[in-house]
Amino acid sequence: MNDTITRNALANAAAQGIGIGHLTPGQAWAAHHLAMPPERLTRPLASHIAALLENVERLARRRFFDGVAKDDAEEMIKRAYDEDNPMFLRGPIMETLNDGMQEFFPGLKPSGVDDEGREVFNLADLAQALGASEEDLLAHAEKMGITDQLRTTPPNPLH
Repeated sequence: MNDTITRNALANAAAQGIGIGHLTPGQAWAAHHLAMPPERLTRPLASHIAALLENVERLARRRFFDGVAKDDAEEMIKRAYDEDNPMFLRGPIMETLNDGMQEFFPGLKPSGVDDEGREVFNLADLAQALGASEEDLLAHAEKMGITDQLRTTPPNPLH
């Protein structure tokens, strides 16, 4: 964690889902979300500031997790990749998914990145790694309503 809390540092911490100074990742996101001036975030936090940040963070958590059944992995994955949700909630899920991909599909490598820098994979490579046909994957994508996420143009090269 960085120690200096500035507006830019707070914005970066919120975007990355990390803490800053003495603020937890959730507090950093809440403070940024509220456009709180950095001078109000000194250590120790005033009790009313700590309570406000806690309430905003709790509301974000409730919105993120409410209505998801405990065993509904697909919905949690969908929420983890929904950029409208705070990164401090999305990040740990995305990290777990990435770890799982590396463990269970060590040979599967991205073919490039999209315009936002996210890794993209070739459909044929995915089908081979999963032991499925490309047609089955396309049908599954259509069933899930995610065909809009499939690319037909070449990805940006990996750096």
